[in-house]
Amino acid sequence: MLFSACRTAKPIENTGFSRSDINASELLSQIPDYTNTLHTLKGKGKAIVSEPGNTERVTIYFSSSRAKSHITVKNGVGIEGGQMLTDGDTLLVYNKIDNYARKISIKEGNLSKINNLASLNILDMINFSIKGESIKDVLENENHYLLNLDSGAKVYLNKEKTMIREVRQPKTSKLPYSKIMYDGYSTINGYELPRRITIISADETSKVAFLVQSLETNPPLEELSIEIPGDATVYNQ
Repeated sequence: MLFSACRTAKPIENTGFSRSDINASELLSQIPDYTNTLHTLKGKGKAIVSEPGNTERVTIYFSSSRAKSHITVKNGVGIEGGQMLTDGDTLLVYNKIDNYARKISIKEGNLSKINNLASLNILDMINFSIKGESIKDVLENENHYLLNLDSGAKVYLNKEKTMIREVRQPKTSKLPYSKIMYDGYSTINGYELPRRITIISADETSKVAFLVQSLETNPPLEELSIEIPGDATVYNQ
């Protein structure tokens, strides 16, 4: 059941696109953007983390504001393996089993496994927003719109419901992912959000297939932080 629910979305084929007659501002107004109304998220999900020669299944508990995201990871039998906290620039990882902490620069560090998910702001990832002035041009084919952004990123939208299906980043972005694919949109407290998200690492050697199982919108959050034991070994990078 987990493999079925967390199936990887099929990448969109970048073929058959031509310049669209639709105005970029008009199209942007149809894309759900809750930047001004959705301020916090809290929830639980299952993830399948795949890399060459290894696959892991974990449960993820997350809390996220627009500034920070906190993740607690538990293995298949419910044992907590660690916590991760990101502020968008750095990722603090606490490995509870081996009792060490490591602070990693997101744009300079070598991120792999679940770190690819943890290094992203969960709220910004689930509700990916686009600023109108960043759109260079709009293309379309039979089923999708394609927004080319000034940053070099490409955003693919379903034509039927104007939902984001895929975001691709150029290799020059220094972001921890090359591609994010969205699927399984549903309405939660008036917000239309994806329930299945697939993240491909920057080097395209690993991926995280994430299924959101429960989600609270705008819950009150305590300060997002990690309490590192005094006897833990702490590394930088």
